Amino acid sequence: MESTIPNDEFVRSNFPRLAAALEYMPVGVTIVDRDLTIRFWNPAFCQVQGFPDQVMHPGVTMAEVFRHIASRGDYGPGAIDELVAARVGLCLKFEPHNFTRTMASGVRLNIVGRPIYAPDGAVSGFVTIYHDVTAEKRHEEELEAKNNELQQAKQLAEAASLAKGQFLSNMSHEIRTPLNCVIGMAYLALKTELDPRQRDYLEKIRFAGEHVLGIIDDILDISKIEAGKLEIQHIDFSLDHVMQTLTTVVAPKAASRKLELVFDLDPALPPTLVGDPLRLGQVLINYTNNAIKFSEQGRIEIRVRQQASDGQGCLLRFEVSDQGIGLSQAEMAKLFVSFQQADTSTTREYGGTGLGLAICKELAQLMGGDVGVDSQQGVGSTFWFTARLGVSGKTVAMLINQLSDAAAELLAGAHTSAATVALKVARILLVEDNVFNQQIAREMLEEVGAAVCIASNGVEALELLRQTRFDCVLMDLQMPQMDGLEATRRIRADPQLAGLPVLAMTATATIDTRARCIEAGMNDFISKPIQPSLMRQTIANWLPQGALLTAPPEPRHPAAFVESAPCGEAAAIDFSVLATLFDDDLPKVRKFAAKFLHSAQAGVRDMEAALARGEMQALRDLGHRIKSSARSAGAFGMAELCWKLEQLTPGDAVSEAACAQRLVAQLRDSLEQVAAQIMRNTDDAV
Repeated sequence: MESTIPNDEFVRSNFPRLAAALEYMPVGVTIVDRDLTIRFWNPAFCQVQGFPDQVMHPGVTMAEVFRHIASRGDYGPGAIDELVAARVGLCLKFEPHNFTRTMASGVRLNIVGRPIYAPDGAVSGFVTIYHDVTAEKRHEEELEAKNNELQQAKQLAEAASLAKGQFLSNMSHEIRTPLNCVIGMAYLALKTELDPRQRDYLEKIRFAGEHVLGIIDDILDISKIEAGKLEIQHIDFSLDHVMQTLTTVVAPKAASRKLELVFDLDPALPPTLVGDPLRLGQVLINYTNNAIKFSEQGRIEIRVRQQASDGQGCLLRFEVSDQGIGLSQAEMAKLFVSFQQADTSTTREYGGTGLGLAICKELAQLMGGDVGVDSQQGVGSTFWFTARLGVSGKTVAMLINQLSDAAAELLAGAHTSAATVALKVARILLVEDNVFNQQIAREMLEEVGAAVCIASNGVEALELLRQTRFDCVLMDLQMPQMDGLEATRRIRADPQLAGLPVLAMTATATIDTRARCIEAGMNDFISKPIQPSLMRQTIANWLPQGALLTAPPEPRHPAAFVESAPCGEAAAIDFSVLATLFDDDLPKVRKFAAKFLHSAQAGVRDMEAALARGEMQALRDLGHRIKSSARSAGAFGMAELCWKLEQLTPGDAVSEAACAQRLVAQLRDSLEQVAAQIMRNTDDAV
């Protein structure tokens, strides 16, 4: 193969062409001999170096060039002779180099040098290229600065998002705590002897408190709206019922200001609709409350019109008109924006945060509609929104029957629930720092016969648990000295207390908080404000006697789990438990179900291995471990078998092993049913 290295003859014959090419190159070029005499340089070299004409001349050496550069300060402080000698020494090594030097003028040069070899392989000189990279470096620095700014902005945004989430969580807790007192005290007062007027007042207090709770939950949803995580319900409802709820909430306030409340509903409206009645009611209540707030006289009119219909759905327009102070064009432009009101005097005179209308806009858009306002100062305003709703095939009578049936079930359950029987013999430790919440929960539990002992923080709770046996612990989360999560971790670390049911009682009803409760070792949670029947049933589910006396509740199947078990077959796992745990977040339900399945399969394999080795205590410990996760996942049959394994009484080795073998076999069958059910209902179970 012919060599591609140019020979001397080629160089000699073509040197004029090569020299011409180097002469006009936009980068500086120098060629030096072994004695560091510069044999060639092009005009670009002098330009990038900023040399006057007298610096470069025939026979000039690198040492002379270095001296000129050092004398103008490009190499920084130091003796010139030493600076020159150091660089001459580096050149005499004839080693390849590539570096960037900043001149005293601020120009940045990228300097790349390579040795030149003679035909015998010896170094005959050096060629160096000088490239002005000042603009490139400046651009790189600007890009790096921009990237740093973006990174800082990202960190600030993440910190702000975290702070916002923490703020919402704290506000949820701070508002729910006194609200729990209002609703709970009203509940307890309604249990006493009252005359009709007192009962009416208390019932309205409790109803209003529960409505405020709903509004608080809706306001907290603004973070979900902004994150795109809020889902609109699609259920059958009657618009008349929405209007009745609206009347109940706003009519007393309108009457107190001597305002007439008028409803004008389109006769052509479908009798039953499909959508989210809570969100519709939330927007209407917000609009109507604003109309009442900004009106001194006249009437408030609520109108509903059907703008379009195609048989399967319809577009409805809701309007709330008042004869109040009205708005200017500039003021209307500020509406429907978070934390904005018409002007700065509005907050001082009428109160409010300016958040309500922004939520209304987001909710209307989530329902396929929009919002707006028509107003004239001194005349009044009309706030409107539209919503796209489905048309239901059910009649109002059918909806009423459904509600009646549900109410009858709840009423029957209140009188006959085995939870009440289970709680009569229960010893419960209530860990709560708020004295009002202590009183409410204590009286609700003592009302059904439970014995309740109170601790004000985690430290007191641990001390009481060392002294007295309890069947269950109700644990608040935010407490002084030691919070509920840390107290639960310490309970789980104590072998004597590891199996004690610990139920969170929290006013911070977020999914993240619930997940932290489970991670800390809590078995379940009860939201504040407390619903008495739900609290009692939840406690009873975790009591040993409760597990025997109460049957699991009928499954509340989410849409994705309608066919949890074949017809006539009992459900091996109640997906409604996980759906409740994760607020019907189906991806999380699927993920947790799959995680539980893998954990349970590994646990049963460990049981079979322990059984084969004859390690009965290890078998009991595994039963305890799987029991808690099975209950949390809704696999109550498995949990019951694990509980029996945990309670396996030591005795004759043969009979004990036979009993254990029978229970493990039943547990294996139950696990197979659970696995089959999870496989039928989740795509990512394996």
